[in-house]
Amino acid sequence: MKQQFFTAKLGDPNDSKTQPSTGLKNRHLQMMALGGAIGAGFFLGSGAAIRQAGPALLLAYLLAGGMIYLVMRALGELTLAYPSQGSFATYTTRFIGPLAGFITGWSYWLALLLVGTAEITGIGVLLHSYYPGLPQWIPALCATMMLYAINMRTPRSFGESEYWLSLLKVITIILVLLCGASVLIFKVGSAGSQAHVGNLWQHGGILPAGFSGLLAALPLVIFSFGGTEIIGFAAAETEQPERTVPRAINGVFFRINLFYVGSLAIVMMLYPWNTLEPKGSPFVLLLSQAGFKMAAGAVTFVAVSAFFSASNAALYGSSRTLRALASVDDAPKALQTLNLRNIPYLAVTLSGAFLMAGVVLNYLIPDKIFSYLLSAVAWIVLWVWTSIMLSHFNYWKSRYDVLTPQVKFKLPGAPYTNWGIILAIAVIAVMIAANSTTRTTFYIITLWLVILVAAFYAKSSAKPATTQGN
Repeated sequence: MKQQFFTAKLGDPNDSKTQPSTGLKNRHLQMMALGGAIGAGFFLGSGAAIRQAGPALLLAYLLAGGMIYLVMRALGELTLAYPSQGSFATYTTRFIGPLAGFITGWSYWLALLLVGTAEITGIGVLLHSYYPGLPQWIPALCATMMLYAINMRTPRSFGESEYWLSLLKVITIILVLLCGASVLIFKVGSAGSQAHVGNLWQHGGILPAGFSGLLAALPLVIFSFGGTEIIGFAAAETEQPERTVPRAINGVFFRINLFYVGSLAIVMMLYPWNTLEPKGSPFVLLLSQAGFKMAAGAVTFVAVSAFFSASNAALYGSSRTLRALASVDDAPKALQTLNLRNIPYLAVTLSGAFLMAGVVLNYLIPDKIFSYLLSAVAWIVLWVWTSIMLSHFNYWKSRYDVLTPQVKFKLPGAPYTNWGIILAIAVIAVMIAANSTTRTTFYIITLWLVILVAAFYAKSSAKPATTQGN
């Protein structure tokens, strides 16, 4: 009975108007998982993070990498047990309750579009800094139009664009690792004389600011990993998900830690962490001193592509979230309709219109909205990760039910890992709330939750009257 209820809420599998295509391949999913966690902030904002935490930043990335890996393992097990176009929003409805699923689905839709707005804003900011005569809103508008065009094609075209954009970021990080290693080993360049492994602990130790520095950096690191959850949505449009989903999720932990921890460790071996300029990019410094004089322009170009990649994934995920909400009557039914290219075109259009509102904000208040967008997204990401772990816990409790599908790709250490991650999320939430800058967005998100609760009960109370009228 449970299985019948679940599949019924997903629509008729023989209805081509509501069922997605399977145009995404393993390489697409692999790069989407990796690219979603490597954003432009990594290229341009690492200097400030290093100055805040020192070598403790490496520990923060290791802890956060382990944390998101376990969250993704839980989501992967649920995805293979109950394939669903709604991903964790559907699982939250099934394993926690309709109200929780309603809040999670709409909140994630909002979070993705806030991320998309922040990313197109980043494109405008970067290009405006290089071309002061270019208004910030024009690059944002051009990016939004390109994003809409890509997402209105086939799922395969989205996968291809994400694959190449993410590959560009990966190649850049590999170049940084190779250049840094050559400076460290062969003492080439102007940084060679001061480069040695001891820089990691000879300037105040591994924890120069104590555990408070580590904890202060952890929320920022957690935010940088937000976006990997999109694997759950993409799995519905992926060939052979039972093979591709485990490979993509297992690759997240190892590759992210290699790129994040490896490249930042190299930087801090080359330069004492307390000498790095917080407003500059350590990767620009490294590449320029290794002989790449055009490093600043190259990293800026990669950062623009990283912003575009993240906003591309945001528009894709938000449209699939709307479609999933429509499939369970939490949004207008028309939003799940597919066109001849198997694209939920109305959902893409509505989400694209929201991004266009972001372009207007770039015109009206270009200097005030960016930080609020990022902290608001952090709150929603923490909510989503909590819902995934709670949903998996309730799924785990039903493992002896004969109707519960059993899969080989399981969350290690369940249920202890579930509660460990939820406890860690609670600690991070308290730390974010204690920050006066992000406390404002806490109040805004609380208001958003109140609105969603009111909307849910209004929708529920309207259903009997609608049924009676029919």
